[in-house]
Amino acid sequence: MMARFVHVEGSTDGIDPALVPPVRLLIVATLADQQWHEFATVRESLRLSPAALSKQLATLRKAGFLETRHTTDGRRSAWRLSASGADQLDQHVAALGRVVATVREIVSAARAREQR
Repeated sequence: MMARFVHVEGSTDGIDPALVPPVRLLIVATLADQQWHEFATVRESLRLSPAALSKQLATLRKAGFLETRHTTDGRRSAWRLSASGADQLDQHVAALGRVVATVREIVSAARAREQR
């Protein structure tokens, strides 16, 4: 079971809980060009099962990150990152960068104390 996202004031601002699971972040990153991508192409790119990808795409669409349409034959679906999803991805990645920088500072300070 996946742990729930816990916001830490001043440290996790800008992190979107919908993108915390790495699989969702990878899906959104795959669609970052905001072009239409067929389901099968995304599935093959990320090596996910159809069921796993379907579940994650539905969650991301519900959260406003993705748009979907059926291809001309009506049997396949295509997906793309929405404009608001692209903005949120940028904010999320920037926030992750700040978290990583903070972690580096904490680890560095702890190691410096340890060497005294």
